[in-house]
Amino acid sequence: MSQSITADQVVAAAKDIGQAEFTRDDLAEKLGVEKRELKQGFREARRSGRLEKVRDDDQGKRHFRLTDQ
Repeated sequence: MSQSITADQVVAAAKDIGQAEFTRDDLAEKLGVEKRELKQGFREARRSGRLEKVRDDDQGKRHFRLTDQ
């Protein structure tokens, strides 16, 4: 699948996950795409302030959360 995932789709998927924190793997699974297909939309969502990094876990995975915007 070579569709481009948008920031709006990333944010909607994050809301649908229903957890305070999530990883990019969680988002990719929710959207049914490979993690690399999220890159553009994920970056746009972070730059617009709708997602923010919370922490890195002990395995080096980054965890994010939705902001109130």
